[in-house]
Amino acid sequence: MEFKTIRYEMIEDMAVIGFNRPEKKNAISLEVSEEVGKAVDRANENEGVRFIVLTGAGEVFSSGADFSDPERAVEMIRREFDVKSGESPVLKLVHSPKPTIAAVNGYALGHGAEYALMCDIIIASEQAEFGFIGPVRGAVCPYAMIRLADEIGRARAKELIITCERISALEAFRIGLVNKVVPADKLMNEVSALAGKMRRAAPLATRYTKEVINRGLGGYELSARIFEEILKSDESVEGAVAFLEKRNPRWYDET
Repeated sequence: MEFKTIRYEMIEDMAVIGFNRPEKKNAISLEVSEEVGKAVDRANENEGVRFIVLTGAGEVFSSGADFSDPERAVEMIRREFDVKSGESPVLKLVHSPKPTIAAVNGYALGHGAEYALMCDIIIASEQAEFGFIGPVRGAVCPYAMIRLADEIGRARAKELIITCERISALEAFRIGLVNKVVPADKLMNEVSALAGKMRRAAPLATRYTKEVINRGLGGYELSARIFEEILKSDESVEGAVAFLEKRNPRWYDET
């Protein structure tokens, strides 16, 4: 299978999946969503794969959802947050029996940050930044609303999501969002070293350890339902239009 918007390669027993739209800052389009899902399926079905690594081409991990085509963006978003069909690429990563590692090589914003967050472990380059910027665009961050609080605590999670503040890799490490920060040219070496340590663990024990720890991450259905309601709101429309017009959104009547 040939991929057009992502790259898929094997490095030893690691399936490396990379967002591959550097000219679009690796924005997540409907095509990207579909191909990531297929790539995760391929990795899960390959007995020779022990680890799944998610990264980005060029100097950006992902700038988030691609809103250049609003109709296709809505279709992509509904696919990404479909918690019932089993087709959500994000949840395929969460439920994969294999450890998933986000190798964040540059900034990870919005849904791009959620992709990193939903991996088991995050290794970031010193140039990486993280920002859960949904609310500034009239949306919410469904997966971040669930998982971020488990990673960094409720108060910090609320602050980070509601302010839409972008934080550095070092700050992300300080608050517990990131496992390790390394120089950019050492990123994949560090991922390989981590995989080397995890290879000592038996695959079945690894799978069940991940499954039990993740069992506490409930609430996906509620989060998806809230997102669907937000998607129908005037605020969602204003946020998308403001983004495309490169202006600040107007949430209140300023007349």
